[in-house]
Amino acid sequence: MILLGPPGTGKTHIATALGIRACLAGQRVLFATATQWVARLGEAKRQGQLEAELRRLSFIPLIIVDEIGYIPFDPEAANLMFSLVATATNAPR
Repeated sequence: MILLGPPGTGKTHIATALGIRACLAGQRVLFATATQWVARLGEAKRQGQLEAELRRLSFIPLIIVDEIGYIPFDPEAANLMFSLVATATNAPR
């Protein structure tokens, strides 16, 4: 699900509510801003652990990326975000 809209329209509120409902249903959830995801994946890449981190993330049923589009991404950050989305999309369920 992608929530798009101007600031202050409740996107984060809806994403948080969905995350809480998933947790209450017994699912694992990770929530972070796009900037935080890029930092996490960038650090994993610097340590030579990007593939392992993406593999771990593939087992999380709900990954929420907040505040996407608020800051421009450099090409490496864009590639990391693409890797995260591709991993989440192709994850085993």
